[in-house]
Amino acid sequence: MPDDFVEGVYEEEKVLTGGLRESIKYWVKQDGEAFVLEYLRLDGASTGMEAERLSAADFDKRFEKTQEPEPEEEKSPEEAVQEKLVRQGEIHMEREEFHSAEYEFKNALKLNENNVKANFGLGQSFSGQCRTEEAREVFAKLGDNDDLYKEENKHTFNELGIALRREEMYDDAVKNYHRAIQIDSGDPVLYYNISLALYHSGQVAAAKKFLTTSIELDGGFEEAIKLMVLVEKNS
Repeated sequence: MPDDFVEGVYEEEKVLTGGLRESIKYWVKQDGEAFVLEYLRLDGASTGMEAERLSAADFDKRFEKTQEPEPEEEKSPEEAVQEKLVRQGEIHMEREEFHSAEYEFKNALKLNENNVKANFGLGQSFSGQCRTEEAREVFAKLGDNDDLYKEENKHTFNELGIALRREEMYDDAVKNYHRAIQIDSGDPVLYYNISLALYHSGQVAAAKKFLTTSIELDGGFEEAIKLMVLVEKNS
């Protein structure tokens, strides 16, 4: 058990679909020999809602103590409510409670119909319920949202591309990966993902072009190398 443990906010990095990485923060406290992870409120304090329990060894492997959070820009009461609803929807999605997630995302959209995370979450909740056409409609509309075209939304474009690819909406997926690449042209994962969409849509030559760039950026990218083998077999 760590002798210098201090209760507070801890952060870990998770690998998402397609190799994308995301930092996730929890409030961590001790309960006997266990370390209890709790979800955070918007202000960075604990919600008291338990997410997971870890042994001391597992805790040491996964976490580093974060710096005190920097003050966030002051949000309006309406923006705070939107964020809360979206986070509740995301928690339901993590638990595969798709109907409940849909309810939370729709409530967020009543406050702001252009909320990017709420729209994306709604599309995912439809997909989880096998409501494919409704999911496609939401994803297509979101892909045309010019408000997304900002550097901080690179990951959103990538995740949206992944969602579109799963729905076999390859042209829309490629468009969103292109947008993400325009924001960050040095990310090998983005070139790999666009190659995957092009390959599945039968555009093998184009897929090879983007795969080549992905491997040039990261010569040890195993998934890209494996896909290149398939692409070359079908060239």
